[in-house]
Amino acid sequence: MSWKQSFVLLFGLLLIGSAAMAQTNSIDQGHVLYEALCASCHGTTGEGDGPAAAALSTRPSNLQLLSARYGNPLPEDQIARFIDGRVDVKAHGPRDMPVWGETAWAKPQGTSGPSQVKSWVAKVVAYLQSIQKREQSALR
Repeated sequence: MSWKQSFVLLFGLLLIGSAAMAQTNSIDQGHVLYEALCASCHGTTGEGDGPAAAALSTRPSNLQLLSARYGNPLPEDQIARFIDGRVDVKAHGPRDMPVWGETAWAKPQGTSGPSQVKSWVAKVVAYLQSIQKREQSALR
């Protein structure tokens, strides 16, 4: 299954689960989105050890250590640009990590749009902030 087919499947699951997500906070919603869209490469805990990681030419980043590199709290807009594809990430090569924002924006009218994508990305960033290791342990 291509990443585009996977995204369409995941997008459908997200739409079905959106009512349930409305009852949770941004971090919990971000976790749901992360599990659906990011965990296959970055792993369920964000350590870069997802089931698809071995097939990639560059190991996915350990997302628990973002604050050691970018500061704490995370710079939300900068992290969002990595997620939604506004910034090229060299390790992603020829877009091994699908550009979720552009993919979602290409969906038929009424299913999503830039504001929905921005909201989803913000929730993923909130979740990533919640899984950051403390700097002392992150640098060991």
